[in-house]
Formats: sequence, C-alpha cells, structure tokens
Amino acid sequence: MVRDGSWRHEAAAIAALFLLLLCLIPPDGVLSGNEENYFQLALNSIAAAPALPETAVFDSSHHRFVADHLLGWLIAGLGYGKAQIVARLAAALAYALALNVLFRRFGLDALEGVLVVIVFALLGQTMFGEEWLFYSAEAKVAAYVLVLAGLAVVIGGGSLSRAVLFFAAATYFHFLVGGFWCAAAFLLRLVEDRRALRPAAAAAGLFALLVAPLMAWIAWSRLGAEAAAIPSGLPSADVIYSILRLPHHTAPFVDAHRFLLRWLPGVLLAGGMLAACFVLRRLPETGRLRPLALWLALLLLYLALTFAAAAVDRDTGALGKFYLFRPAALILLLWLCLVTAALSRLELRHATALRLMALALLGPAFLLGAATRVTKDVAAVRDGAHAELIAALARETPPGSVVLIDPALEPGFLDVERRSGRAALVLWKFVPTTDAQIVEWYRRVQFRNAVFAEGCADVTAYRFDFLLAAPEHAAALAGRCGAPVASAASWVLLRRF
Repeated sequence: MVRDGSWRHEAAAIAALFLLLLCLIPPDGVLSGNEENYFQLALNSIAAAPALPETAVFDSSHHRFVADHLLGWLIAGLGYGKAQIVARLAAALAYALALNVLFRRFGLDALEGVLVVIVFALLGQTMFGEEWLFYSAEAKVAAYVLVLAGLAVVIGGGSLSRAVLFFAAATYFHFLVGGFWCAAAFLLRLVEDRRALRPAAAAAGLFALLVAPLMAWIAWSRLGAEAAAIPSGLPSADVIYSILRLPHHTAPFVDAHRFLLRWLPGVLLAGGMLAACFVLRRLPETGRLRPLALWLALLLLYLALTFAAAAVDRDTGALGKFYLFRPAALILLLWLCLVTAALSRLELRHATALRLMALALLGPAFLLGAATRVTKDVAAVRDGAHAELIAALARETPPGSVVLIDPALEPGFLDVERRSGRAALVLWKFVPTTDAQIVEWYRRVQFRNAVFAEGCADVTAYRFDFLLAAPEHAAALAGRCGAPVASAASWVLLRRF
C-alpha cells in the first residue's frame, strides 16, 4: 500500500514534469511543420474519397498505419486545431508518467528530474542529427513514451518479457524507435549479467513474434509498391531523400561547413560524455550505476560507428532511411540521468541548495525559450495576411484548383492546402518515404523551381491554375505566367494565362 505522503510526493513530481513538458509541447492548436504533414496524412488514411492527384501531401507508406488511424479519427471528430491540443496534452501527460518512473529507477528525486529535463532542453534535445523527444504530436512520440516505460522496467531489474510488451507496442507506432531500443535493452541486460543470454534470446523471440504482423505488412506493401523509375539525369531515391532533402538528419559529410557548424559540436559533446562514462565506471560511489555507465558508453560507441558508416555511404545515401543518428537524443537524456544520479551519490555538502541554485540559473533560460515559441505561434494565428490569403483563395479560385506556392513563401504557408482545400502540387517540407513517390516528389520540386525561375512558357508536365508568389517575384511572373487577382504585403496570387 502506498502511504499518503508517498502518493502526494509522486503526484507532485508528475505534476511538475507535466507542466515542464507543456512548455516544450505547448497545446496551442498551431500545427508545427511535421504536424501539418502527418495530420493531413492521418486524415487522408481514413477518408472515404481519395485526395486530389495534385495534392502536396502524399505518402503511401504503411508503417504508420496504427498512429495514422488513431490520429485520423481524432482529427475527424475534433478538427485539426482541437485534435492537436488533445494530442499534445496526452503526449505531455504520458511523458510525465513515463519519465517519473524512469527517474525513480535512476534514484532521482523530483527536483533532479526537473533539472534533467531542463538541461536536456537547453542542450537542444540531442547531440547531432536534429532528433527531438519533446516538441509536437506525432507517431514517434507515442513510441518514445513506450520505450521509456520499457527501459524503466529493464533498468529496474524487471522481466525482459514484460519490457518487450512495451517495445513491441512502440514498434507499431515507429518501427525504427521501437526496434533499436528493444535491442539496446537486451544489451543492457547482458551488460548487467552475461548469464542472461538465454532469457534475452527468449525475449527476442517474443518480440519477433509480436511484431511479425507489422513487418509482414510492411514487406508486403513494399513488394507490391510501384518500382521507382528514375528518369534520365535524376539521382536515385536514396540520394534524393538522404543527401538532398534530409542531410541534417542523415548525412554529416555532405558539406564541410555544415559538418563544422551542426555536427562537430555534438561530436565533441559525445566524446566528453564517453569519457565521463568511463570515469563513472571507476568511482566506488557509483555502485549499481556502473553497468548503466558501461551500457551508455557502448551506445555512444555505436554513434561513433554510425559516423564511419555515413562516411562510407556519403555518396549513395542508402543508409539514410534508417536514421542511424536518431538514438542520440534519448542517449543524451539517459546520460544526464546517469550523471545526475552519480552526483547525488557523492553526497555533496549543501546538495539541495546547489540544485535549487541550478534551477534558479537555468529555469529562466528554459522559460524564455518556451515563451518565444508560443509567441511565434500566437503571431502566426494573428497574421492578417495569412487570413486574407485563405479568403482570397476561397473567393478567386474554384474548387479543384491547383495553387503552386513560391519556395520563398513555403515555410509560412504550409497550411494553405489544408485550410483552403486547394491542392499545392508539392512542398519541400512534405517529402514521402517510398522510393517511387520520393522520385515523383523530386520531379515536382524541380518543376516548381523551374516555373518560379523561368516562367510558365512550355510548362506542361503538371497542371496548375494559380501561383502564390512573393512580392519580389510577382512582377516578373505576371509578364510570363498570369495576372494578379489578389495581394497583400507578403504575397501575390496570380491566375495562370
């Protein structure tokens, strides 16, 4: 039986984490770029009528079908904005519950747990690869919550078979997240006890059995998918996806300047983290934390191997779809838990005062970042030019029209297709994941770039009826493509000749 005082302490810890996570995952109804893509795909997955052929939101991959259907029905019932609010509230609460259990497995109290989350956020939530845990609502968030629960079971000495239930469920939401961290959990158990090979093998068999339907479904859909026909002069689907579109996630060696700016600082941080793990292994005070230090050291060494693999794969991009650097985010969070737990065991004088001082120093920076993000979301909602555009599209464009969006305007107008019902043909942000559709997406991107650079003469590859142009491009386009029918300070809508 849980004592009243203990129950209140648990509730206070969960509440503190929940409020902290709301700052990182604000339920404000303003969809992020990823949410704009995934929410529309989710609703399309349950829609009775197919989307327009010229839609910019297309991805027939089936690996998200569980999340797509759950989210799709939520959107159908509540609408996009309210569905986002509910989904983000649920994500923050689920994370708070899972993190509270995980922190207790590390021996952290509520204040230490809060500090771990704050430091994690201030470090950018990862070392490199631009992965995150706490930002918006999408399939991988549910997967990470389940992974945290599974890791809490393993770190607490629980049954691998019970932990596998969490990892298998995570795999149905995001098979890369669930699969990797299930293997990592098996590694942890073997680090703790080399005699656990047989239980680990049995748990691996159970995991394979549980996820077999998902893997069979993905394999069947891939086999039945249309082969990617590569037109002459176009790169492969792997190069398009990994090297041209997503180098910030998958390709550290594409550009030397990008590597120095975006990857090298994280590499140096990872090196320091690895050294700290080996130091903690030798401290007598760390006790049962030593296996965790070795485990995290091995995971950091895995990241080093991914850089070697990326160097070999730098010209082909074949490994990019596996997002080899994705684990860096959760590795960083777990390392912060380990170091905080080790510092707690050193029994420093005035430890509580030091923690409160750290909170006083770091808290304002954390809150400032959260406030800045919410302020930007509020500004987006109150953007009069944006509302004028949606009204102009409803007034000037008939249903079924295709509106080609200027690449210079795209970041601020990702919701145009969703809010207007007019297809946009292509958006750089919304890249699909099947080979044939990746190639098709890239052809559309090239087509759009050519239209806005060279005009509309002899352009017949794809249909479009209107152009949404930046004011600085509108004058040149008006002479070569069509006359303006509406405008505001930040955009001009042209009807094609």
